[in-house]
Amino acid sequence: MKESSPTGIKILMTFLVIVMVGNVLILARSLELLRFPGEITDTEVVRGGARVLAAYYEKTIADAGLSRNSAVRDALAKFKFEVEQAGSGEEIAQVIWAYGRTVQDVIAREEENLRREFVLWVVNQDPVIKEAADRTIINVSLGKDGLVYVNSEGAALSETTVTRLTHDPSVSKLSQPVDIEVMDGKAQLLTPRTIQDAMRVLQSEIITLRANLENLRKTAGYSELEGQGITVQIYDARSGAYLQDEVVQEKDVRDMINELFSAGAVGIEVGGRRLIATSSIRSAGPLLLVDQQPISVNPVVIRAVGDPVLLESSLELIKNSLKPWGILVEVEKEDNLTLSAFRGEGFW
Repeated sequence: MKESSPTGIKILMTFLVIVMVGNVLILARSLELLRFPGEITDTEVVRGGARVLAAYYEKTIADAGLSRNSAVRDALAKFKFEVEQAGSGEEIAQVIWAYGRTVQDVIAREEENLRREFVLWVVNQDPVIKEAADRTIINVSLGKDGLVYVNSEGAALSETTVTRLTHDPSVSKLSQPVDIEVMDGKAQLLTPRTIQDAMRVLQSEIITLRANLENLRKTAGYSELEGQGITVQIYDARSGAYLQDEVVQEKDVRDMINELFSAGAVGIEVGGRRLIATSSIRSAGPLLLVDQQPISVNPVVIRAVGDPVLLESSLELIKNSLKPWGILVEVEKEDNLTLSAFRGEGFW
């Protein structure tokens, strides 16, 4: 039996190594542990979809003639702002659901208001209205058959006015009846917004308020916060160090936290404990206390959600100032962090 040549064995081994490396790369890609330079993240894909939705809203607003409407502009601007501020795909989805729905409701509401204003304008052009002295109620509504009906109690509108109202495409899109009061030769909307409209507006405002409340809870520390950021590990100068200059002090941690917040961190966790506005960091002998609770040291672990590049650069000065004392600071950028909600036990 002919033995395999050394060259053949080398080729076989090389092939096996290539296959193994390929399998590892495929596994890493499937678990989203590997990204190629310049590759867009899943969060940015979702954000891109939200931007496309914003562009669609802009076109819808322009087509409806609402580009100069302040309520519509404000709703769209808020939607865009929240999309850009969201730090994860889940947060962007919440923005689309809450603020996107608000934009749609505001557009629908203002379109309806335009239709009502148009009906009022048409009625005011009628010569009969200018001569009417007694109070008259005119109702313009859409029947179940899809036709526009004009009913008046008192003064009869001219045939030209009725024809214009019943054949205008915008009037045929009314979602609710329009009641117009005519008095002393002038017509005015009797009910600018129906009860149903008011309820829809209030529902939209409730949804927006709930979304704002959840965002406030996240940034205040009372809800979990997810997004990109950094993990900081601070080591004592040596194992078993006890001299003050050789161990991580409360001032070092507080200085880093202040720098991180100044650099735009939207949430910070120290030793697994979420910080809020009234949180305290104190030393008790060899221990570090966060909100009166001891945390693990050597390393002290700080996790912050925000722009990883800005957060990392904000700590450079402190890192360099601690080097002469042997204090080691390691910073790692994270594509996705989840900070826990504030736990109040032991806090007063």
